[in-house]
Amino acid sequence: MMATLSNVLKSSPYYLEEVLGYNLNERAQEGKLSFLLLNQPPVCDSHCRRCFMPDYRRAFRGRDTLSLDESVSVLEKARSHGALCLEISGEGEPALSKNLPGILKAADSLGYLTTLITNGHDLDFGLIDLCAVSNVTLVFSHFSLDEARYESDNRLPGSFSRKQRNLYHACGVYRDLAESTGCYDVRRLAIHATLQSDNLQDAMDLRDFCHDNGLFFSVAPLAQTGCALSHPGMVLGQLVSIAGELVPLEQVPLKLGDNSIIHSHSSKREVGREVCGTCLYGLNIGYDGALLLDAHSGYELSGHLGNVRTTPFNELVRRQRSFALELFRSIDGFCPVRDPKWPDFLGKVIASVLKSEGAPRSF
Repeated sequence: MMATLSNVLKSSPYYLEEVLGYNLNERAQEGKLSFLLLNQPPVCDSHCRRCFMPDYRRAFRGRDTLSLDESVSVLEKARSHGALCLEISGEGEPALSKNLPGILKAADSLGYLTTLITNGHDLDFGLIDLCAVSNVTLVFSHFSLDEARYESDNRLPGSFSRKQRNLYHACGVYRDLAESTGCYDVRRLAIHATLQSDNLQDAMDLRDFCHDNGLFFSVAPLAQTGCALSHPGMVLGQLVSIAGELVPLEQVPLKLGDNSIIHSHSSKREVGREVCGTCLYGLNIGYDGALLLDAHSGYELSGHLGNVRTTPFNELVRRQRSFALELFRSIDGFCPVRDPKWPDFLGKVIASVLKSEGAPRSF
């Protein structure tokens, strides 16, 4: 048994492992999925400096988006392959997707535990209430509790007041949904912060806000992808000072946050360290049905890894497993797009695709 976690986020890898007792490594060896990541279209109201999405992908015009029926079919197929948890996070702001309510309802009816990661600006009270009754863990991405700093970062006037209104409503709705089980306080409402060189104190303030209001708090270092590449001054060093203690960058999520929403204990047995369990033990599907390398990477392959519309589902599962294992054996950190070796791995995959003119079966 791993060290006790006082707080754990429902539907995270730690929740499956510590609270429900799953060994995600054994499930994967049996050919089972644990996670499904189902991205929504790359549409967002904000222009955050840290955004995973490069500006060129904002040219999206609604082409090739999975319909609601197609999305539900993916949910059904993934569930038949053992998927326990659904994550909706990557590519854009999911609350702007017209399919989101239907996806949440379908996932709940199929028995999924869902995580929705959102900037919170376009959540309305009805959607928050739907999340609460549909077994959705709601995660607000946040930058600062200071209105001017928040809107300077995302370049969207008026967004702070909308976010805080919805956040406080969610606090009221979710207040009685927390669970205590054994040694763990299981939370379904969280704030997630991306740590940059200029918002360490903001992250500390957000952590205090969470603990004062019964929310889970998580943090992750800035990813070296998308818009962040245009702001090199935001990049953290390999050591981060937290309360006077120098902490290695890869330990920041566990040191500053309550714990991680993506780390997995099972992965340490498989690749020698804790890495992103949603990537290693999941299937990552883009808004157009394309197989991705993880929730935020693989777009450069233009669907050549496979697509739910044209590739047998069991083959997608097999390919994802092969890619994920090779990926984490090729980098040093816990998250692909936060690792310096990520561009080399991506280049290797692209070269393999170009050579074979299709999805590579091995590297």
